[in-house]
Amino acid sequence: MYQCFVRNDQESAQAIAELKLGSRFDPPLIVHAFQSETLQPGPPVHLMCVASGNPTPEITWELDGKKLTSRERIQVGQYLKMNGNGNVVSHLNISSIQTADGGLYKCIASSKVGSVEHAERLNVYGVPFIRPMDKRPIVSGETLFVTCPAAGYPIKSITWERDGRTLPINRKQKVFPNGTLIIENVERQSDQATYTCVVQNEQGFLVKGNLEVAVMVPPKMMPFSFGEEAFHAGQSATLQCSIFEGDLPLTLSWLFNGVPIPAMHPEISTAMFGKRATMLSIDAVSEKHVGNFTCEGKNAAGKATYSAELIVNVPPRWILEPTDKAFAQGSDAKIECKADGFPKPAVTWKRAAGDTPGDYKDLKMNNPDIKVEDGTLSINNIQKSSHGYYLCEAVNGIGSGLSAVIMISVQAPPTFDVKLRNQTARRGEPSVLQCEAKGEKPIGILWNKNNQRIDPTNNSKYTIREENLPDRVGSDLSIKRTERSDSALFSCVATNAFGSDDTSINLIVQEVPEAPYGLKVLDKSGRSVQLSWAAPYDGNSAIKHYLIEHKVSKGSWEMDIDRVLVPGQQVIAHVINLRPATTYHVRIVAENEIGPSDPSDTVTIITAEEAPSGPPTNVRVESTDQTSLKVLWKPPEREEWNGEILGYYVGYKLATSDKKYIFETVEFSKEEGKEHHLVINNLKTYTQYSVVIQAFNKVGAGPMSEEVRQYTAEGKPEMPPTDTTCTTLTSQTIRMRWVSPPLTSANGVIQGYKVVYGPTDTWNDESTKLTMKTSSSETILHGLQKYTNYSMMVLAYTSGGDGVASSPIHCQTEQDVPEAPAAVKGLVKSEESVLVSWKAPARPNGAISQYTVYMRAGEEDGKEVKKNTVEYSETSFETKDLKKNGQYEFWVTASTVMGEGPPSNSVMIAPNTRVPAKIASFDRTFTGKYRENLKLPCLAVGLPEPEIKWTVKGQPVAPGENSHFRIADGGLTVMGVTREDAGEYVCSVENSFGKDTVTHQLVVHAPPHTPQVTLATATTNSITMKLKPHASDKEPISGYTVRYKPEYGDWETVQVPADEAKYTIQELGCGLKYQVVVNAFNSIGTGDETEVFTASTKGSKPISPEARNFIEVQSTSITLHLGAWQDGGCSMNYFVIEHKKKNAKNWNQVANNVKPNANFPIGDLEPATWYHLKITAHNNAGFTVAEYEFATLTITGGTIAPPERGLISVNQYFPWIPEWMDLNILVPVAATIVVLLVGMIVICVAISRRSRGPEQTRLRDDMVYNQSMPGNTATMGKQRPDLHDELGYIAPPNRKLPPVPGSNYNTCDRIKRGMEDEICPYATFHLLGFREEMDPSKAMQFQTFPHQNGTGHSGTIGPGGMVNGGTMGHMHSRSGSQSMPRANGRYSRVGSQGGHNNTFSPEYDDPANCGDEEDQYGSQYGPYGNPYDHYGSRNSVSRRSVGSARNLPMSSSPEPPPPPPRNHDPNDSKDSNEISEAECDRDQLVNRSYGVNVRANSKDGMTTEEMRKLIERNEAGPHQQHHQNGLTAYDTVAV
Repeated sequence: MYQCFVRNDQESAQAIAELKLGSRFDPPLIVHAFQSETLQPGPPVHLMCVASGNPTPEITWELDGKKLTSRERIQVGQYLKMNGNGNVVSHLNISSIQTADGGLYKCIASSKVGSVEHAERLNVYGVPFIRPMDKRPIVSGETLFVTCPAAGYPIKSITWERDGRTLPINRKQKVFPNGTLIIENVERQSDQATYTCVVQNEQGFLVKGNLEVAVMVPPKMMPFSFGEEAFHAGQSATLQCSIFEGDLPLTLSWLFNGVPIPAMHPEISTAMFGKRATMLSIDAVSEKHVGNFTCEGKNAAGKATYSAELIVNVPPRWILEPTDKAFAQGSDAKIECKADGFPKPAVTWKRAAGDTPGDYKDLKMNNPDIKVEDGTLSINNIQKSSHGYYLCEAVNGIGSGLSAVIMISVQAPPTFDVKLRNQTARRGEPSVLQCEAKGEKPIGILWNKNNQRIDPTNNSKYTIREENLPDRVGSDLSIKRTERSDSALFSCVATNAFGSDDTSINLIVQEVPEAPYGLKVLDKSGRSVQLSWAAPYDGNSAIKHYLIEHKVSKGSWEMDIDRVLVPGQQVIAHVINLRPATTYHVRIVAENEIGPSDPSDTVTIITAEEAPSGPPTNVRVESTDQTSLKVLWKPPEREEWNGEILGYYVGYKLATSDKKYIFETVEFSKEEGKEHHLVINNLKTYTQYSVVIQAFNKVGAGPMSEEVRQYTAEGKPEMPPTDTTCTTLTSQTIRMRWVSPPLTSANGVIQGYKVVYGPTDTWNDESTKLTMKTSSSETILHGLQKYTNYSMMVLAYTSGGDGVASSPIHCQTEQDVPEAPAAVKGLVKSEESVLVSWKAPARPNGAISQYTVYMRAGEEDGKEVKKNTVEYSETSFETKDLKKNGQYEFWVTASTVMGEGPPSNSVMIAPNTRVPAKIASFDRTFTGKYRENLKLPCLAVGLPEPEIKWTVKGQPVAPGENSHFRIADGGLTVMGVTREDAGEYVCSVENSFGKDTVTHQLVVHAPPHTPQVTLATATTNSITMKLKPHASDKEPISGYTVRYKPEYGDWETVQVPADEAKYTIQELGCGLKYQVVVNAFNSIGTGDETEVFTASTKGSKPISPEARNFIEVQSTSITLHLGAWQDGGCSMNYFVIEHKKKNAKNWNQVANNVKPNANFPIGDLEPATWYHLKITAHNNAGFTVAEYEFATLTITGGTIAPPERGLISVNQYFPWIPEWMDLNILVPVAATIVVLLVGMIVICVAISRRSRGPEQTRLRDDMVYNQSMPGNTATMGKQRPDLHDELGYIAPPNRKLPPVPGSNYNTCDRIKRGMEDEICPYATFHLLGFREEMDPSKAMQFQTFPHQNGTGHSGTIGPGGMVNGGTMGHMHSRSGSQSMPRANGRYSRVGSQGGHNNTFSPEYDDPANCGDEEDQYGSQYGPYGNPYDHYGSRNSVSRRSVGSARNLPMSSSPEPPPPPPRNHDPNDSKDSNEISEAECDRDQLVNRSYGVNVRANSKDGMTTEEMRKLIERNEAGPHQQHHQNGLTAYDTVAV
């Protein structure tokens, strides 16, 4: 669909046309055609062609290139098929074919989109025939194609001739057998002629036909132009056109812009010059002459043209000058501005800057609604803002250009900027509705309410006021007092001459909402509650929010109210920040923009308990020493407790570490306002730690306190300075340099360095060392001894003390000239010789290279001085050939490589015939090395030869008498020097003329004696000992060697410097025993080791808590507060948790690696059911097994009644016992029989004990068994005759008791009977359920009989199984130790990891040895006296009960036994399950045997240590321990 628009200033019109297109254009296609045929003359011939195409093609016929039309005998026709395909069918009919009709027939289908043809030859029998050929004109240079129109059949040949010559006669000519002649590039001179076609058949008949070929030459024109410069209007211009080649006649004509110029043109004149030229002239050119002038030359052969452009510079002129326009607002505006000229002028638009013409600015073309195209200004959706003056300019550089100023007016109907808006009003208050309309004035405004006209004259409630503004008209509708009915749609309608518009105002009358209702509690917790309510009427104003108001029940709504803001679209909300276990009153208020509603009805809520919400307060951390910090704090604020605080978790870690805190547990002190504290030990020196604290109650732990950081006290640097070097400067100075130790090992602020130096030879002698302090990393040591090898080391020191010294380095001072020999002797040897001896210089200051002996005769200085050089190894020189009785002076000097030293004192001597006995050697102190030989010199002279005698420490030594001393050449050799050889050695010589002595001192250097070692302190991971050399060691020691090992571990060795008075063995296991030996060493060797002594680190096994602090019971689960366990001083490692139903046999393991200090839930329990809980707590000192009994709550959260405590049926465990047998009678009878067998011995022992022992050591007959049975509150005591029946005694089978080592004394001799009406508690009895005693996982729980007297030994079970008024849970604890079987023997003693007790692991049936602490066999029972000590601690119950399946709590037993290993084989336990012989005063035996609370009046008078050593001597065979692939011997007992 096409639309044509026509518009002028007054009106517009349009027209519409529709163009329909087919599917597509298809070129012609011949779909059916005739075939070639050879015919006889006479019959009719019918030829047909069928063609298709779009548009429909037209079909024509040709014969040998000539078009055929209908004539005599030939009829041509065509028609269109109507079968839907649109094909054209054309027929050529020949009524009677003749020989002359033969030839090449062609049908041609053509349309405007193409053509297609089909040609076939039709042969007719007959003699040859040539149809006449018309004259053939051809243009010179083209190619001539001609086919001879021959007919007849058959034809032998068709040839062409010219002037009697058969063609071709040159290269341009080509003749084909079908009669076609081709002549290329024909020329008039060579090719214009008459050509003859010759056709001949087989019979020789031929026929000829002529073709005249006329060659025509087309015209060729000389180029011409107006010149290169453009013309200006008014100038004249001429052109000349010439034909230089072409056939005459020629026709020449002129055209202007393709239009022929008439001969009588008023402004353009043309004229011919001969037959081949013409001229055009223009007298005064103007802009209308701009264009192309063409000269055209024609002849019969063709035409030639040539054009020249005339360019005339023309200033702009209006084609369409713009005028003032007015447009309706919102329409599309177009203003045309067109100008002509040459060059074509550029048309631009500008707009006046103000409301008046004058200053114009370019239009902002970035506005998509404003466009300028080809001088036309288009403004789409024109608005009032487009109203103003516009300027159109046309400029082409010729002249000043054109410009036109127009006014564009925009005429607008009334419009409102906002079509719909909401307006609110408060109920009861006045309201004003306003509307403002823009548009051409005058504008009238009307008001409607819900489409009803408002007439203020009829309704005084409304008032209408109009205001005429400069660019708009405003109207106000005032309502005096709004009511709920005024919530309606008000419309303002504006009308002017150009149209109308309206705007609507939705008036909403608002008021406060109504009160919320339906307030109820959906859920609650300790600090939050979830509420829901129904939304009230919102008062036509969306509820902004709800205010949930709450207060504590005792508070007032005016003073103690808290509010929670809830978005208005919610009707369910959480109230948080409540205090747990607190009663609250809650109500809700709705609020919109108008105001709040009345409050809803009040609801009372009680929150649940919760973990503490506040951290501890006043947290302080103080540094106590280098490895400890003291943490002090106070409880959280009282309102943040959220229940009863049970204790605190104190966490600490390195301040720079990102690891988790390590927590320790501190119990809560109930003293009001008391400050808690904890000392954290085993910390790193001078290291900053972060400390946090959190309080916990039975629900859980509260928030951590803010991190408090504190440094431990400064310590000594742990590493020495590095890269220590020394450089010798002079003979008395050495420079030493070093690098400061790493800051991480400084343990404080390094204040300086101490350089310790001294001669290497006496390095171990502290008195020879000197110390220099410096703050730099190098120093120069002055005043050193010359030519001395010095050892030196450096250490850094802080305020905490001196750090580790570096390894000694060595430097030797330079050599210097030596001092003078220390002494010189001159001895007469004969009348002509003298022996001079000397003592080496005290300070040789180097290696002595030689001595020089000077001699001068007489006393005058002028005498000649003679000198003799002596080897450095000699200290005497004999001078001969001297004058008798002559005086000679001698002195000696020593020399080094640095030169000769000063002379010694001189001596005067004169040779003589009398030679008294003298000793050339000097008094001297010799140092002998241990076990080496040492020779003491005694060089003597004299005539007669003197007698030499030696005395050692005042005792004479004769040659050959003592192999230890050998005398040869006057000297005394000490063979294999020992410490006893130290002392004074005197050599005496004597002859008839005199005597002399020399005294030597021998100092022996030997290895040190055994050092003195005392144990100083011990911590959980270290042992500190004091080290001191033996008092008799005179030689300084170089250090100590400390070897230590755990009781069943491998030895480790460490060396300790000699100046360390204390040494601490670090990184030890907590609560373990260690064996330590120490020896000292010096430069001579290593001394003897001390005896092995034993020391223990602090700490014990975990301590189990009370059930009420540990277990929190729910209906189907329990929560274990693992933080309630005390670690015994050794950090907790993990927990193993197991449980089972009360009467079940097998334990269910819940977890075997539970981390400490956490709450651990156990789920999937059955409600209202009794369970047993077994907890195995592990730390480095061992483990503790505690068992608890608890009952889950009912579904509704209630408690259940205590279980029935009926008697246990023995047949349940021993089905082979006949039911008629009364075991309550059998057990006492069996026990009586056993007692009778050993009665005499027992009575003797009992009488002996009653007469000798103190009261507290005798058998306690006043045993009480206090237990309230269900339904019976009577107390069982010794007055109960049926006690034995209820206890369920069973006659024991015969069994062999373990022998007492070293004695034939029968254990039963020590049994003492009790009251006559009571079964002897010392009789052998069978404990129910103890068949599996060696497999604790199957063992029944039992307890010892409580003493009536004695702290921690009595307990009472209240109604329902309550323990001491405690909780539903019951607890009993086991003490575990790592027992080891003896290699040889029936019992093996092992050390308890957690305490000082020793435990014994039975290798077969369970013994019970009874021993009086004052009997003579007490010492013999050391290793055997307490085989069940590991069932309880030193303070545990000393009897074993037999009749109760209940468990009594025991006072905290610090040494529980280990849990059974998972691979423990029950078959390893022995068959017997009896406890043979009760224990006699078991606690006293424990104390006596293991050094705990030893009695002062012990008969044997042994100390604890003596007793321990005796026990160790009695033990045979090494200890051994089985680990995971073996078995650990242990027993488990339920207390």
